[in-house]
Amino acid sequence: MARGWLKGLGIAASGVALLPLAGGLLYAATRAAPCDRTELTASIGSNVAAAPRSEALDRLTIVLVGDTGFNPTDAKVDPRGVQQGRKVVSFSDTLAGVSHDIDGDLAFLNLETVVTDRNDLAAEGKGAGAFHFRSHPAALKALIDAGFNLFSLANNHSYDYGAQGIEETLYHVAVANAERAIAYAGIGGNFDEAIRPACLDLDGTRIAFSASGIVTGDKPQYRAGPNKPGQASYRDRPDFEATVDKLVAMPADYRILSIHYGLVVPDERQLADWRGLAAEQKNIDLILGHHPHVVQGVELNGKSLIFYGLGNFLHPGTAEMTRFGICRDYGLMAKVHLARLDGAWRVEAIEAIPLTNTQTKPERFAAAEGTKRIYALNHLAAGLDDGKTAKGVRFTPKPDGSGLYCADGAADLGGTLGTLCQGWQQAGEPDKPLATKIAAACEDKPFYGKPSIAKRRAPSQRRGPAQPFPFGGPF
Repeated sequence: MARGWLKGLGIAASGVALLPLAGGLLYAATRAAPCDRTELTASIGSNVAAAPRSEALDRLTIVLVGDTGFNPTDAKVDPRGVQQGRKVVSFSDTLAGVSHDIDGDLAFLNLETVVTDRNDLAAEGKGAGAFHFRSHPAALKALIDAGFNLFSLANNHSYDYGAQGIEETLYHVAVANAERAIAYAGIGGNFDEAIRPACLDLDGTRIAFSASGIVTGDKPQYRAGPNKPGQASYRDRPDFEATVDKLVAMPADYRILSIHYGLVVPDERQLADWRGLAAEQKNIDLILGHHPHVVQGVELNGKSLIFYGLGNFLHPGTAEMTRFGICRDYGLMAKVHLARLDGAWRVEAIEAIPLTNTQTKPERFAAAEGTKRIYALNHLAAGLDDGKTAKGVRFTPKPDGSGLYCADGAADLGGTLGTLCQGWQQAGEPDKPLATKIAAACEDKPFYGKPSIAKRRAPSQRRGPAQPFPFGGPF
């Protein structure tokens, strides 16, 4: 199928609808629609471009998951679903275990695959042992039908099938967007398109969304150029700054930045770029990390909320995570509950849901096992406290194995949010045997490669001795 019309229309990964929205309500009370204006304004320092003020919406829920694809490396795409052993499982069936939880006004994932209905594309020669991921457009439709409407396309697998693969992905997300409004960002037909933010309108509230990610091996041929498809390179600091500045310059009520980068724990680059630049200097509201396939800690920093690593959501092409212990063997689904107070959106509650079976059919853990992962997530959060503005988020385990954080006063806000936070108390510590087990499992060990590889340097604030669960004080 010819995709050449993409270049002529200048369609990038920016979520601009081709046709008026024809669907009904999404999976919450708001209707997602294309923004009426997506022009950029000048961005100077930490100033952000304000959207036209609308007070129609005063509550907002955002569902978050991590890396997603539907095929092992080099597998052929099949419109019927995913090959599992001798049978084909439909795309909707692979999502059935968590579909009831995808109930936000917005729902985000990192689409770590080329989207194509072709099996004749040549894989990009990325070196020995390289992985190449592709998924059928029917898989994208299943994700949208389940409720997802924010898609990061910037990652080290966007170029797995070369420039043609980029064009295929852009074509299919544009077609999907013509049927139901979604936002997607991170790749484009050229560099300017690759760093262009997307925008969705939720009952008059403008959501700006952008994505940045590493390119495979930092090889220049995979980076977008003035007349070349691809993505910007996260490791190239000017590329990252350009992406952030474009996001800041778009008039919006709330801004979301997706970043595909990381190892086992946040390193110095993440702290400098995500905390230092995106949160503290540019005031990006929500920063979403993924890539290492393991969950990392969650941080509140002023008005900014940072997920350093969401882990896997559904990814048959990655390692079997259950062999890595209770600190690394799960993916994270999160629900961020926002309230508009005094004209600004504020984080009032966060739900954390550990997921298992991320290679085949993601689902919640049994309650007792889920609780252990919540305590592991709290342990990781302890390493994010900097004694200044950054505070790792600790979640209080709930009877169903999920975790909950509530801001002061959230229980008094009424409605669903107030009910969620009624009676919430700050998390306590696990018993000593579990705390010891978690500390050992969360030790900063190499995740990939041979055991002889030396440990990475941990962030500076984690080098000194620290209690594994230093609770206390407001979050």
